[in-house]
Amino acid sequence: MKALSKTRRFPDATTAIWLATLLGIAGVGFGSAHLLASQSAPGPATVLRLATLAATVAWLMSGVFRLPAPQDPWRPTAFYMLLLAGGAIVAEVVARLTGDAIGLVAQGIAAMASAWWTWRQFSTAPQWRLHATWLATLVGSTVTIWFLVRHEWMIAATGLTGITGMATGCVVGLFGIRALLSGTSGITAVARTVIDEAARMRAALVLLVLLVLLIPILPLVLDHSEQLAYRVQFFLSWALGGTGLILSLLTIFLACGSVCGDIDSNRIHMTLVKPLERWEYLVGKWLGIALFNLLMVGLAGAGTYTFVRVLAATLATDQNDRDVVDRQVLTARTEIWPEHDNPEEYHAAIAGAIKQLQSDDPDAFARNPSAARKRIQKEFEWTWHTVIPDAVSTYLFHGLARPYADAKQAGQPSESTPPTVQLQLKPRVNNVDVDLADVRFVMWLNDRPWPMRDGLHVEQTFASLAVHVLQIPTEFIDATGTLKLTVANRNLVPPGETRPTAIIFSPGDGLKILERVGTFNGNFLSCLAVVWIKLAMVAATAVAAATFLGFPTAILLSLVIYCAALGSGFLRDALGLYNVVAETALASVAERLSLAGRMAGELRLYESLRMLLGFVTDLLLWFIPAFSDYDAVRSLATGIVIPPTDVLSCLLKIGVLYPLAFGLAGWAIFQNRDLVRSSN
Repeated sequence: MKALSKTRRFPDATTAIWLATLLGIAGVGFGSAHLLASQSAPGPATVLRLATLAATVAWLMSGVFRLPAPQDPWRPTAFYMLLLAGGAIVAEVVARLTGDAIGLVAQGIAAMASAWWTWRQFSTAPQWRLHATWLATLVGSTVTIWFLVRHEWMIAATGLTGITGMATGCVVGLFGIRALLSGTSGITAVARTVIDEAARMRAALVLLVLLVLLIPILPLVLDHSEQLAYRVQFFLSWALGGTGLILSLLTIFLACGSVCGDIDSNRIHMTLVKPLERWEYLVGKWLGIALFNLLMVGLAGAGTYTFVRVLAATLATDQNDRDVVDRQVLTARTEIWPEHDNPEEYHAAIAGAIKQLQSDDPDAFARNPSAARKRIQKEFEWTWHTVIPDAVSTYLFHGLARPYADAKQAGQPSESTPPTVQLQLKPRVNNVDVDLADVRFVMWLNDRPWPMRDGLHVEQTFASLAVHVLQIPTEFIDATGTLKLTVANRNLVPPGETRPTAIIFSPGDGLKILERVGTFNGNFLSCLAVVWIKLAMVAATAVAAATFLGFPTAILLSLVIYCAALGSGFLRDALGLYNVVAETALASVAERLSLAGRMAGELRLYESLRMLLGFVTDLLLWFIPAFSDYDAVRSLATGIVIPPTDVLSCLLKIGVLYPLAFGLAGWAIFQNRDLVRSSN
């Protein structure tokens, strides 16, 4: 055994000499080729590059083949080079004689044949078989990419480069995680076995292949006639959204399969017979899956970021399209909503309307006072966002361009402040018959007409029900960081009408200011952090489900919780129909009990029961993790900043609170479970 182990690895001196020779061949050869090219000798430089490349690959593979054949590594190396280099030459000849497509097929066959030959040679050294075959596959893929570039198949070359890079990163990352978990702790040992299972499980491999193919191929199949901004947003949404979905499914199958597989196959008895507590076993399972997800999110993020930058560098349809990509997508903007210019009068009017309703219809108001107040507040908000003819509406935006405002107050310019902020509008006309008509209005910024052209106040004309973004110069922002927007209706009189229609800016996305407060790079990292935090919660859910359920049932329960977390926003709106509106939880409980009692006294038993069911829906909504509250992918794709406070809140709620709750519940069940009877 000692002799065998010595033949499986290089002595230290031999390894150093081999590595130095490899670097010397590559450095001297490519350096000399560069000197020849600089001396106007491109032909000899190209020949020298090819010879250096072949020599480098041959020396590299000779070191690899020394593992299974330490006495004579050059014979398998020569046959490998014959398959790879000879195949490349044949592919080039075939491409010139018959066409690039057939040449590409020949090149692919040569690359696969060289990988197959490597696999066969390592039958006597199975511990190195996968590593060596992967290295041979990487070399073959690189040669194939070079063929694609030479024949100007740039799209295919880009896709294959992305696939090769992500797959290589996956292999190297798994090796690094195994090294990180090489300690003697029981938790790290369990986590290391999970990493090994992830590389062997068929379902996990299928999902991994799908993920590796998704990101590099997705930007290549987009319609290049579409606007560049739409393509970049689509790619960001689908690449990162697809990553979250695929890794969530992989996490569920891996966690349930690992725990349930240990129990069903009795491996759990061999594991727990060691000095390993059951909680350490569960923590190790979760840790291994969390580290695996961290690797995959990092790889997916690196691939997505690279292809986003490549895609954003392609031709845009026009300059406006380019500006949208730079200013509205690949950026990080904060949203600022308008406030009333006379808040005291506005709130007094709302209070008066509530009192009037309470006086005019006390029975209707008493049925659900909170809902009645909420309805009146919304009615006033919609009225405030409506610009009627022959009148103006005013909106205040506070806290804008603080560096600019502070510098302006001090009388000094600020170079760190962007020259503009963005006013986003989504106007529509208040008439169902003319909803598609153009919307016309004029604006004043801090009581100054804008925009001005040739000394005239220019009227704005926009399509109804469409989102429009205007670049507002920061010079209009006053020293307190406030922008006062005044809008006057200039709609035309529709046929059959006597006066123009009103203009409505829907509260929320219909009227807001967007100000750049960060960069796309920082926003992208925040998005990846949120994606990984959600996966950590999914892993805890699946591990906990597998502690007391069989494999199919554990997967089903995990999928139900995951789907409920994804649709938490929809469930909140749907189940909220049975709830009352109140400012606090205690007020909600008191009001629901009061309403249920009143309805029961009026013999409206069904409505009373439905009102009491609100306690159940409240509990359900509280139990379900709210993924929709942290929609980082949507924010990233629309250029909206993901604040560090949101990332921290997501970490505490989704990444700590829920995993801890699910983990404690799973441990309590697992600690008292009879594993001997369960496995029989």
